[in-house]
Amino acid sequence: MGHSMNSYIDFAENDYLFFRQAYDHGYKGGPLASLGQNICERYLKHVVSEYANPETISEIHEKESVLRTHSLSRLMKYISNEMKIEIPEEVECNMDIIDGYYFTTRYPGEDSFIPSERDIDKTNRAVETTRDFVLGICRKMEQDAEEN
Repeated sequence: MGHSMNSYIDFAENDYLFFRQAYDHGYKGGPLASLGQNICERYLKHVVSEYANPETISEIHEKESVLRTHSLSRLMKYISNEMKIEIPEEVECNMDIIDGYYFTTRYPGEDSFIPSERDIDKTNRAVETTRDFVLGICRKMEQDAEEN
């Protein structure tokens, strides 16, 4: 792949392998919820980091700012509105369900909860569909780059 090692996708893929192994062996513990949300976050940040081409100062600041967010919804809005990349509805719905797990499943607080197995199943769906979506974009971008 054409990116430097230690890019968002390398970290996402590394944690994805751990997530897959745990989930596929029937481990559905709470930490997989925040991990899964964080994996989705880094897949989306890879798209922003590698393929967004801001031109004005305010666009550059917006890109820097969105790379600091933990909000999947904000990342998705940026990708669809600023980058004009269509996110399939299924992918968006799956991520909406787990958006916020990064915080709500790790610390006590108003919206906090201990994830159930069903929550982990939802997280798994979000991780898989997000990964497929992002790897598809990477392939398309590399093909476009080779053709130009």
